[in-house]
Amino acid sequence: MGTKQFDEKVPAVSQSADAVDLKSIDPDDATFRLSYGFYLEPLKESIRRIGLINPPLLRKRPDGRYQIVSGYKRILALKELGISFAACQLVSPEPGDDACLLLGFYDNISHREFNPIEKSMAINRLLAHYSEEMIVRDFLPLLKLQPHITQLRAYQTLCLLDTGIRDAIIDGIIDVQSALRLSRQDPESQECLAQLLVDLRLSVSKQAEVINCVVEIGLRDGVSPQTVTSDLEIRSILTNDKLNRPQKGDAVLRLLREKRYPRLTAKERQVKGALSRIKLPPGASITPPPFFEDDHYCLSVCFTGWEELKEKLHMVDASITEDLPSLE
Repeated sequence: MGTKQFDEKVPAVSQSADAVDLKSIDPDDATFRLSYGFYLEPLKESIRRIGLINPPLLRKRPDGRYQIVSGYKRILALKELGISFAACQLVSPEPGDDACLLLGFYDNISHREFNPIEKSMAINRLLAHYSEEMIVRDFLPLLKLQPHITQLRAYQTLCLLDTGIRDAIIDGIIDVQSALRLSRQDPESQECLAQLLVDLRLSVSKQAEVINCVVEIGLRDGVSPQTVTSDLEIRSILTNDKLNRPQKGDAVLRLLREKRYPRLTAKERQVKGALSRIKLPPGASITPPPFFEDDHYCLSVCFTGWEELKEKLHMVDASITEDLPSLE
């Protein structure tokens, strides 16, 4: 990890664009690459209609081939369009990788917002040259991240996740916070948890609950998350053609809650059954204590006047009979 201070000079860039044979550009050289999860068709259509507006930035390597400092997507689009030569601006070969990285970073950040994986890539590229303290202070705000070391450490792991998980993040299927939770698991656990999230397409809060339940059940029972997610009841829900995706998500989450909190779910069923026996008037409801941590239930009654309140309370009183099941 580097410990340089932020005093690098921007490398000189040629004022005129030179025609470069695209075959001489090494597409596998990812030294400065900061792009991930993109769709080239709009860019290709733009090039078809009006040509290349902003030339890519290249630096010539000692072996004579070029590496891309900025403009990776433009180079790919040109190649897919069958274009052999394109106007490119050249960076002088003298500056080091750190200065060229800054040039590519600022060129990108000036006109677009990085997605979560690109933020992770940028952090890891910068860590090769600069201190954590400097990256937190000078670069995380540019990436629209909180300038705190915990943000750096969390996002640092995202680009190391499996390709399928990264793509699911880009597609909005797996939330960033859920992905950060996955990154703390071993690769096999990441894979099975991510597949469950992809299958169910849950909301952000439900994603977090699924991950937490699976991990906690595994820790309690001394089994792997793979064992938990491969449970026959879960598999049966996922393969049930009579359920749509939201219904499957609710069913899996309900099952995981029951397995994670068997006493709590048993208590919930008992109380639900007892309360269902009470014929409450419209606008009245009884709410159990949160997580049944105490014995205090809440009766809520909506009314517009004292007579209506009196009538509704009378109806509630009449519905409380001696044969009701215990709430204890």
